Amino acid sequence: MKAALAGGFGAGFLFYLGLLYWIYPTMRAGGVEPAVSALGLVLLAALLSLEFGLMAAFGYYLKKAGSGAWPYVFAAGWALMEWAKVSVNIKAVWFPWFTLAYTQWQYAPLIQVAAITGLYGLSWAVCFTGALAGAAAQRRERPLGAALSLLPAALVIGGLWFYGSGVLKKIPPPGGGVVLKTALLQPSIDLYDKWDPNRAGEIEARIEGLVKSAGRADLVVWPENALPGWIEDKHWGGWVSRLAREGQAYNLVGSVSRGDGRRVSAFLIDPAGAPAADYNKRVLVPFGEYVPLRGLLGKYIGPVAALGEFFPGYSGQRLMDVKGVKISPVICYESVFSYLFRNDAARGANLFVNITNDGWYLDTAAPYQHLLANVFRAVETRRPVLRAANNGISAYIDPYGRILSRLPLNQTGVLRAAPEIDSAADKSFYVLNGDLFIYACLMLCAAFLLAVMFL
Repeated sequence: MKAALAGGFGAGFLFYLGLLYWIYPTMRAGGVEPAVSALGLVLLAALLSLEFGLMAAFGYYLKKAGSGAWPYVFAAGWALMEWAKVSVNIKAVWFPWFTLAYTQWQYAPLIQVAAITGLYGLSWAVCFTGALAGAAAQRRERPLGAALSLLPAALVIGGLWFYGSGVLKKIPPPGGGVVLKTALLQPSIDLYDKWDPNRAGEIEARIEGLVKSAGRADLVVWPENALPGWIEDKHWGGWVSRLAREGQAYNLVGSVSRGDGRRVSAFLIDPAGAPAADYNKRVLVPFGEYVPLRGLLGKYIGPVAALGEFFPGYSGQRLMDVKGVKISPVICYESVFSYLFRNDAARGANLFVNITNDGWYLDTAAPYQHLLANVFRAVETRRPVLRAANNGISAYIDPYGRILSRLPLNQTGVLRAAPEIDSAADKSFYVLNGDLFIYACLMLCAAFLLAVMFL
């Protein structure tokens, strides 16, 4: 047991140390001392390695039971663990940046199962395949025996590929929906220039140039915290209103707000320059936008965000409406929480717009990792996702997880996209039925453990 736990923790620690390496340069760019930056990365990797340690212990008991079915149950346990680390954020805090399903984001046929099971079904398949291969390697069977023992994995992956390929072949041709002409702004403003008063004029000129180059768009999408100030300030609020009137377009503007408290927000400004709707970020970045366990940690740790600590928005906020299209805005880190997207799609969202500022992460792997989460949110809900990122990667993702267009990292420009929105489009099985797959995984694990205990 001790060896299993040590192996699990060690593997998890090394994995997360490599996956999240970008935390160190991010903290250093923010002026944090090298030792503290390294310590932050090490502590986070150590904390998240608990996931691997927990699963190593679970696997140890499954194998000790002596059943050949343990890879099936182990994969179910892994799916449960991933669901738990995402869902716990409804009431508590974790950092669910990684799931096994994300490793398959480039394989469009494989990821279509997420419309039925959420990403957890694909995570189960990846875990099951690895567990079966590991079991075969430990038995050291002859080639024919090893190949036969891997047949169930081949059937699972082949079945998912066959299903997904069939879905992609049956995509209905466009026609009959509302074509929403959108312009996604990518101003590539240096994060650490954003709150420098000497740079405000330069930032204003750059964004205004992008807005005016957007053409005849129905919706212009600005990135998260695009304004170098509060939207309630007369100058910045008036500036946004003027640009909306001049372009005769709706503008979805990311800005901090102090209307009913300090919020990370998005505001929909109509073509007349008046506020039409607003949205407050529901899941804040721990230590970046608020301090978890404030009573315990507040005296030692302040939020990293330049403007201090913020408050979360409530869960049932009104969807935005542009030309009859129901839009769910999601801000930055919220893209990793599938339950936000599923709930909004169930409430009638036709289109998701993710605004973010990944300038924190500099030229690292983090912006690419952040982008791929949106691919799964599109498949899970069968709704297109538009992504406007300050320094990239801005993208248009269709309901099948295909990135139809994008702007590269650190390129300044406007990404034009014209998604066709059919308000009568069916909701996905996952949106309609939720985490039935997870309930099945829970029943499988419980049945196996009960059998071990009483038989």
